[in-house]
Amino acid sequence: MKSYLLLAPISILALLFFYSSTQANTANDLPTLGNASSNIITLEKERQLGSAWLAALRGQVKTYEQPVIEEYLEQLVYSLAPNSAVVDREFRFVVLDSSQLNAFAVPGSVVGINAGLFLHAGNEQEFASVLAHELAHLSQRHYARRLEKQELSTPLTLAGVLASVVIAATTGAEAGIATLASTQALSVEKSLSYSRQNEEEADRIGIETLYKSGYNPRSMPVMFERMLKNARLQGNTPPEYLSTHPLSENRVADTRNRAEQFTPKTYADSLLFHISKAIVTSDYAESKAAAANYYRNTIKNGKHKNLDAAKFGLAYALLQESPKESNRIFSKLHQKHPGIIAISLFLAESEYLSGSKSNAIERLNELLEFNPNNYPISLLLAELYDLEKRYEDAEDILIKLTRTQPGNPLVWYMLAEIHGQAGNIVSVHQARAQFFLLTGRLERAIEQLEFGIKKAKPNSRAASIMKGQLDEAYALKENPPF
Repeated sequence: MKSYLLLAPISILALLFFYSSTQANTANDLPTLGNASSNIITLEKERQLGSAWLAALRGQVKTYEQPVIEEYLEQLVYSLAPNSAVVDREFRFVVLDSSQLNAFAVPGSVVGINAGLFLHAGNEQEFASVLAHELAHLSQRHYARRLEKQELSTPLTLAGVLASVVIAATTGAEAGIATLASTQALSVEKSLSYSRQNEEEADRIGIETLYKSGYNPRSMPVMFERMLKNARLQGNTPPEYLSTHPLSENRVADTRNRAEQFTPKTYADSLLFHISKAIVTSDYAESKAAAANYYRNTIKNGKHKNLDAAKFGLAYALLQESPKESNRIFSKLHQKHPGIIAISLFLAESEYLSGSKSNAIERLNELLEFNPNNYPISLLLAELYDLEKRYEDAEDILIKLTRTQPGNPLVWYMLAEIHGQAGNIVSVHQARAQFFLLTGRLERAIEQLEFGIKKAKPNSRAASIMKGQLDEAYALKENPPF
């Protein structure tokens, strides 16, 4: 059963490249660009650009389709956002299928990471520090400030960011940085100067956000120090043109000094972080058998940061090949942590794979009753209904999800497949068109809409909706955002 719920050396951190070249004021004398009156780029325009950029990214890089991970990332960002100055808090999230360490934030509140961020963060505090840094870039609208000070071309700038993130996800961060450098008509001296100011600003604001949100501000310099140390051990000392995200001993020292100004506290990671890390570790292991052996040894030797997360990792690794053993472990974890949805989800999946299909479906329905429209629960239940040929039930769940997750390509992809199984051909074309629009495949979206209009009843609601979508698609084709 294909389940959507279902260690590379550290690389140089490639955070948000386009912020680097922005002209910045001093850290305590920032321009006011947090409203829609900016004469360069409004918040509404940023959101439109962010949507187009995200679609283009999804069309070029494989995403990591794991709803539990996506939900954890979303929860973490929303725990930080109230203590940041981000204006647009309607975030869009994307997780790229790459073991490289990378995180980025794009105008329009698009927040993304490579799955590898889980592999390289030592704990939740360090993981949160990277996201807090990214939110700081968004909150200061470095992108708009860059355009305003340098009068740069929006298409050129966003195209460069896209190229960098794509290459960072496929061949490593250094290549991404090199590619971006070749797309920008800025001198190295200016780029380096502006970058340092922007990064110092993001560090300062990010550290404050961490502290106010209940995370350890000292985690940021620790994360930076580890990145710098590992880069040097690999012989990958950042070259001089690494002006988009300068990482130096001075910067590590500066963030450490800033963090130590806050009163020390005791900080504890959430179990969900360690569960998420275990899922990613297992998925990027050489094999599930290797992952299972790793977690058995980790538990036996006591070399774990969280015993229950290690047990979860073992159960997850065993899910497909030894579902009954997996089920026994998940059952014990569920008894201890009945309120953690991720454990309940994989318990249900292990039940299904062990032959207790009705129990699994009943469990998920009960979960969904207490957590209406929950993304991971809904998706797994729809999968099981599909396997059981209960297509109308699967359609019902996925249609509801399109209302709460309208920008999620996976939901539309699955809905198109289910519509096909149910024989709803017009709806197949509608759902496929939406999937293609969200993944930057404009020509294929237009093709699906034209097919759908031909097969729909004339003057029907479906035909009317698709005609409107087709007009918008052609308008987008004639005037691409970048």
